[in-house]
Amino acid sequence: MENSIENNLNKFFDQITENVKKERKARNISQLALSNILDHKSCDYVAKIELRKDGANYNLNHLYIIAEEFCISIHKLIPDNQKLSI
Repeated sequence: MENSIENNLNKFFDQITENVKKERKARNISQLALSNILDHKSCDYVAKIELRKDGANYNLNHLYIIAEEFCISIHKLIPDNQKLSI
């Protein structure tokens, strides 16, 4: 059971990362520009998240800021957990 939840959490964070990356690229926004939007000075921050290195993930604050900046619903960034467990 615990392993299943962990696997689903990884899928969940992977999908969030992919959704943000897709929206970022659709707007021709660089990793550096997104890092600056999130109040970080280096593109390494977003690069680390996009690679899911060392368990790096966007948090809810990040997702809210990204959704506001991109003029989209935060729901476009957060996957349906019921669809991930299939």
